[in-house]
Amino acid sequence: MVSATTQLKLTAADGKKYKSDMLDYNGIIILGKKFPGTRANQFIEWFTYSDETIDGKSKTKAYALFESSFIITLHSNKKHLNS
Repeated sequence: MVSATTQLKLTAADGKKYKSDMLDYNGIIILGKKFPGTRANQFIEWFTYSDETIDGKSKTKAYALFESSFIITLHSNKKHLNS
């Protein structure tokens, strides 16, 4: 693949590591726009806005963690240990 990619070594089913071309967020959007059509548009919409993407799920988990008392508890324990 000739593009603005990053190569990462991923473990294949045979257990060996191979260099694989990876696109970043912007690269994926650009690639989707190179092949316009209903399916490409649906993919871009899902990739960009869906809560079911990895970023969407991470965001949901981050908000849940922030809204929980876990962070406050950690902060309180750190203050207590430092005093």
